[in-house]
Amino acid sequence: MKLKWVVLCIAFFLVSAAAPPAGAQSERTLAGEWIITSSPINGELASRLGNSLGFPDRDMFFEQQGELRSGFVLREDVGVNVRPLGSWRVMGNRFSTAFQLWCPNTDGPCGSVIMRGQFLSDDSVKGTMTVFFDQADAGRPTGYDTWVFSFRGSRKAGGSN
Repeated sequence: MKLKWVVLCIAFFLVSAAAPPAGAQSERTLAGEWIITSSPINGELASRLGNSLGFPDRDMFFEQQGELRSGFVLREDVGVNVRPLGSWRVMGNRFSTAFQLWCPNTDGPCGSVIMRGQFLSDDSVKGTMTVFFDQADAGRPTGYDTWVFSFRGSRKAGGSN
C-alpha cells in the first residue's frame, strides 16, 4: 500500500514538474494580419431582406497596444481608405470581435458584424459571424435584418505582432 502511494506521488511530481508554469503559457492572440473566408450556412447567400456583405474573403488586421485591442478590415474593393473599425477580445481558446459596417449610402442599411470563434491553432481560427443590418425586420427576434454565416481564417505569414 505504501509503495502505491510513493509511486503515485512520484508520478504526480514528474507530471507537475514537466508542465510549464502558468505564467510561461502564452495566451492566444488575434494580433496580426488574417485572411478570413466566409461560407453560407444552409445555402443562405444573403439576409432575408436581401442584404449581403458581398464577399467571400476579407483581409483583417488586429492590433493590441496594452489593453486596447482594435482592428480594421481592408476594403480594397471599394477604396484604399475604406477600413471599417472594430475591437476584439480573447478568452482562453475562444475569441469575439465586433466591427462596424462600411456604409457608402446613408439610404442603404448600415450595421455591425459580430464574430465568435475559436482557435484551431495559433494561426488558424473558425467560427460564425452575425451581421445586424440597421433595417427593421419584425420577423427576427432582434427586430433587425440579420444574416449568419460561418468563417475560417488563417494568419498571414509574417503577419503576427
